[in-house]
Amino acid sequence: MDFRGQGGQFRGRAAVLEFYRTVKRRVRETLTIEALVVNERAILADMLTELHVLEDWPDFATGPLHRGETRRSENFIWYDIEQRHFTRVRSAHYGDGTGAVAPAGAQAPEGEPAISETQFRAYIDAFNRDDYAAFSRFYAEDVVLVLAGKRELRGHRAIIDFYRAVKARTRRTIHVDRFLASGNFIAAELHSEFLALEDLPDFIAGPMRRGGRTFINTFVLYELRGGRFARIRSAEFRKINEGTAS
Repeated sequence: MDFRGQGGQFRGRAAVLEFYRTVKRRVRETLTIEALVVNERAILADMLTELHVLEDWPDFATGPLHRGETRRSENFIWYDIEQRHFTRVRSAHYGDGTGAVAPAGAQAPEGEPAISETQFRAYIDAFNRDDYAAFSRFYAEDVVLVLAGKRELRGHRAIIDFYRAVKARTRRTIHVDRFLASGNFIAAELHSEFLALEDLPDFIAGPMRRGGRTFINTFVLYELRGGRFARIRSAEFRKINEGTAS
């Protein structure tokens, strides 16, 4: 088993269990499942985590913990499954737990159309070739996009305007690594490459110099309503920046 989370990276069942034994001695951890996307080989869980600290933990991986403190976080956790066992678990942080809300696609009418993997890949392809008319058809008018907990955009027009501005300054290519669909949810593991067309000291993915490249691996949860995206949230699992500004 391979485990990669906020608390560190561990390989093997014994190492993961020892990590959790240490955690549970020092904090009381409560997990709340906000949404699940499931198939026979993988699960994407939208998870709200609450840590109530039982003793000081100065060298905790995400920053010192102090006795009596309560810390919350929102994460997408991707579980790979073989023979009904988890073989790989990866966690990507996207929020502090203050904005957790009910899923936009919950309680959708029975028989509502879903988006297939082929259709989803067509959406990504349209995005990559800057076909705004084609990829924007997937958005509900009141769609909400939250980018790795850093920025929230509301409405079809706001999202299109944002991407026009980004694409004027970078060349971005998205690849679909994994696709899951369950009920009114789609989960995708994506990796993106940004090529800076100019110096970008304040770029949302981090400062870049002209000609620099940033590679980002993200988990993205799409919530559907009426066969369109009603809410989209992403979490960064890994980022490599090969063009930071000085």
